[in-house]
Amino acid sequence: MLRTALAHIESGRYRDAEQACLQLLLQDADDAGAATLLAVSLQAQQRFDEAIALFQRLAAAPGAGAAQANNLGNCLREGGRHTAAAEALQRALALGGEQPGVLLNLGLNALDQADADTAMRWLDRALQLQPQDEEIRTYAAAAAFDAGDTGKARELLQPALHWPQAEAGLLAEAAWLLFRLDAVAEAGTLLARALQADPAQPRVLLRAAAIDERCNRLDAAARRVAQLEAQGPLQRGLAEDLDLLRAALAGRGKDGAAARRLHQRLIEAGGNNAQNPSLYFSLARLCDREGDAPAAMQALETAHALKVARLQPRSPQLFAAATPFTITRYRLDAAGYAAWTPDENAPAMQDSPVFIVGFPRSGTTLLETVLDAHPGLACMDERAYLQDLIEHMQSRGLRYPEDLGRLSPAQCATLRAIYRDRVARHVDWSGGVRLVDKNPLNLLKLPLLRRLYPQAPILLALRHPADVVLSNYMQNFGSPVFVALCATLQSTARGYAEAMDFWRDQHGVLGGHVLESRYEDLVGDLPGQARKILDFLQLPWHDAVLAPHTHAAARGFISTPSYAQVAEPVNSRAVQRWRMYREWFEPVREVLGPWVERWGYEW
Repeated sequence: MLRTALAHIESGRYRDAEQACLQLLLQDADDAGAATLLAVSLQAQQRFDEAIALFQRLAAAPGAGAAQANNLGNCLREGGRHTAAAEALQRALALGGEQPGVLLNLGLNALDQADADTAMRWLDRALQLQPQDEEIRTYAAAAAFDAGDTGKARELLQPALHWPQAEAGLLAEAAWLLFRLDAVAEAGTLLARALQADPAQPRVLLRAAAIDERCNRLDAAARRVAQLEAQGPLQRGLAEDLDLLRAALAGRGKDGAAARRLHQRLIEAGGNNAQNPSLYFSLARLCDREGDAPAAMQALETAHALKVARLQPRSPQLFAAATPFTITRYRLDAAGYAAWTPDENAPAMQDSPVFIVGFPRSGTTLLETVLDAHPGLACMDERAYLQDLIEHMQSRGLRYPEDLGRLSPAQCATLRAIYRDRVARHVDWSGGVRLVDKNPLNLLKLPLLRRLYPQAPILLALRHPADVVLSNYMQNFGSPVFVALCATLQSTARGYAEAMDFWRDQHGVLGGHVLESRYEDLVGDLPGQARKILDFLQLPWHDAVLAPHTHAAARGFISTPSYAQVAEPVNSRAVQRWRMYREWFEPVREVLGPWVERWGYEW
């Protein structure tokens, strides 16, 4: 009978397992094996109070050891009793020593509480014992991602494509992480395997739906959500993730009032969602859409406070600095530039990348999407490859930017070769096709850009500074630097002014082939502005540039926060949006005023 109960559990027939265990316990009330399987079946049915009571009794029985304490801790975790779960799991460690499974559960318990640093400490200890364990690596990568250590997350997931026996839900979890790390092809491969292995598994459906939403495949996402809803109640963590996905999809729909009510219900229900910054950022966008500026700002203040509370204890230096953009401290003067060794082998304009720069949320993604529709241009989405080159220089004992002028033509060629190698991972930059490198904050890497590609055309994206600051403040950035930068409207304005001051100063020293592209002009007169830009790039006209939203839909994944907007026809809804928030901008007028005037805008 015990084997029958176990077979029922392995097949997902939890009610049948429950009945089999109850029959066994009628015969022998002290049958620990039957009591354990009964508790497991109850836990699987999310009858946590009953399951926890049984696991507590088993953990308190004479001779009970680490396994019983671990079972209790895991059930408490799934039931949302995280403090008690941590106590039970640490008791399991005390009874049984360092065990990978217990350490994994402690890490998962911390992740459930959005405590990525604590999770990482437990999971690092688990990795020391079982470094190739697929489940431990996946959730350690999740912890690293949440902590902002994307390099470590990528490293942990590197073997994921070679996990032939991994369970479908774990493959889907790894796929979702890889997707958010911009490893889109690898994510697609893993997700396809997960869907083939178990297409109805809740975790697989949920992660596939989230990827669909992120790729603007809204109908597909809605179908998967309907499949999930038809399956009945989900595990607690998955149910909360489904709620967030429902909210995201509702926010993409036409009924903003209904979407707003859904967000507010989720927040009022409490639980992890009430402490999830993403929900408040999404609510703020809905309030903004309805013209309710006070409610939008209140939601944003809560969202940023939650993010700062998580980041500040582990990265206090980001908040102590005058600006998180430390690179702005390092500038070239005219004498330093004049001393540069000429690079006679530097590429001509037609062989150089087209660089799109500007402060984030200035319209760089729209500009890129317009250009990507042209058959003579190829975009690779947002990549930090110029930063890679700076780090390569520094690893060889060269200072940046002071030693740029000391680079020989051969060294410059080596750096360009490294750049080309990185680019080749994402796009074919050959056969007469020119590369478009859109990374807004390459604005702060003008010295390197001018050294390696002195003839490169640069498109500087501009937008009313107040609209730029507001849009950044409304974004749920993952980068720790931007979490700190955008903690308040005031800090966001200071970051904008600091970045623009760097550009003004360094462009004054270094010059360059620059065209300013105004967001307001681009959305107001796309044909005229597109022609002006193509003339600047010395490219022939192509009608495809007039339908960037069609091209964006065909691209699928777009890694920037603008992924939803660029899939819509070009419109001017976001122009002058800051005026609705005029009273909140009064304290930052002094900071932004010079830039409003400098770029030819008005208050």
